[in-house]
Amino acid sequence: MQQSYNQSIWKKIQIGFCAAIGGFLLSFLGFGVLLSGISWIVQTFMFLPFMLFSYAIFRWSNGSFVICACVLLSIIPLGTLVTQLRDTNGSHLMSTLMVVTWIIGILAGCFLGKISQKTHTL
Repeated sequence: MQQSYNQSIWKKIQIGFCAAIGGFLLSFLGFGVLLSGISWIVQTFMFLPFMLFSYAIFRWSNGSFVICACVLLSIIPLGTLVTQLRDTNGSHLMSTLMVVTWIIGILAGCFLGKISQKTHTL
């Protein structure tokens, strides 16, 4: 019984670590897309990788919202850096919008994971 419990704890730690690393790498990718000069409209579609990643992590962790919080917390370092950038008009609005779309993608992935769990249990 104790060995099974220890394996469960280590699996949760491993999933949390993967979620944090993956979220940071995705935010690094989003930062690179932002700096490469791609149009703002195309950059808003960066929510898709965040949504797919958080959906996969949510399903892998058997519906743990703590793991989704790990993904959300892992984008904070680069997310705060991105919001300090200015667009061609000297505004922070578009860079802040990019980070908000990342957050929306993460929350949407967790929501879709929760919905898909409910449909599989019915």
